[in-house]
Amino acid sequence: MGKSVARWALAGVLLLTACTAPTPQAAPPDPTEQALLDDFRRAVYGPAGTGNRHLAKWTGPIRAAVIGTDRSDYRAAARRHLADLADLTGLAVDEAPEAQANLLLFYADDPFAAARDHRARFAHRIPDPAAFGKRLDVMAPGATCFGFVWGGWPGGRGIDFAVVFIRTDRGERTVGGCLVQQTTQVLGLLYDLDSSAESVFGDAGAYIDLTARDRLLLQMLYDPSLRPGMGWTEAEPLARATFRALLQRTAAVGGSLTR
Repeated sequence: MGKSVARWALAGVLLLTACTAPTPQAAPPDPTEQALLDDFRRAVYGPAGTGNRHLAKWTGPIRAAVIGTDRSDYRAAARRHLADLADLTGLAVDEAPEAQANLLLFYADDPFAAARDHRARFAHRIPDPAAFGKRLDVMAPGATCFGFVWGGWPGGRGIDFAVVFIRTDRGERTVGGCLVQQTTQVLGLLYDLDSSAESVFGDAGAYIDLTARDRLLLQMLYDPSLRPGMGWTEAEPLARATFRALLQRTAAVGGSLTR
């Protein structure tokens, strides 16, 4: 009996020691990483409670047609930007005749009038023409340029068709900013960021070219681990891992991800 009591007492000491040992504290989240992930979530899923519940991205080749302008500089700018997007995403992005295109870039002084006048060119993708017209009416007072995307991402398929309207009556800066912002957003970064964001997606219009942060957001979205249809709960750890991998890769060559 004495030995049994001794063993029990020793077990009690061990238990007490285990209970009173200090608990390791988790490292606090990196604020730069968390801010980037917050921007990624906002750009992909929209404002909390009002945006998209499913990640959207292209999974197949993009065939782009430029419509509504004969200006060689506009066409050259579109080609340069599309080539940049191809490099960042790994997608095949090429020009194509309009009949074979799945990305239509419209240049127009009045993009809302153009969306109505040229609706027959993408009407096969509009399930409710009346609702589409009302949507244009709602957007017209505040929007400068805009785009629409279609596809089956809630069911796991990608974006497969998009149209972008680029405004040409407000100066060259607006033309350039519209091209870059809208053509990038229809790849899946669908929502604007806050006006203070160091991003072409900031609603203040402070930037007209992709920033280093924008490029990172796009590279994260097109990492193969992130798939159309994912909700944020599933996508968040994958996006975090992708960010860290990109950070390590960039640091190895002496670069910066966000500057």
